[in-house]
Amino acid sequence: MMQLNLRRYALFYSAIMLAVIAVDMALAQWTSTDLPAGMSVWLPAITAAQDLGMRHGRDTEAALPKGAAWRLAWPLTTVATVIQLVFAGLSIGVMTALGFDVFSVLSVVTPPIWMMIFAGMVVLVYLTNRIFLGLGVRNGIKVSAKLRANK
Repeated sequence: MMQLNLRRYALFYSAIMLAVIAVDMALAQWTSTDLPAGMSVWLPAITAAQDLGMRHGRDTEAALPKGAAWRLAWPLTTVATVIQLVFAGLSIGVMTALGFDVFSVLSVVTPPIWMMIFAGMVVLVYLTNRIFLGLGVRNGIKVSAKLRANK
């Protein structure tokens, strides 16, 4: 059974998220363009889940048991959701401290719509984690096999 390193996932996810935000800010500043919406949510989930899966596949050379990726995607999704909520809270706090009326902008969308957006984000991150955790395991097994063949 695969042991999840949630700390590694959280650090990897956070680092990729901050890098995406920095690139997006630089693009907005210098080119007046933006990265696609949601890039700071899905790219970190893709890379962090792939990394965990690849390490498992390379280290154990064993596929995940049937249904394991679905079950293991939940803790990863919880970590990603908490990181996103913390970042959103910090962003709102910083923007409010800088004098922006964040709540008047956010109030354009009603609370039920915000809840649907949030639920949709959680479901999509869950599916992303599930898919890329499994892909990572398969890729890790392939890398391990190639390394063994080259010895």
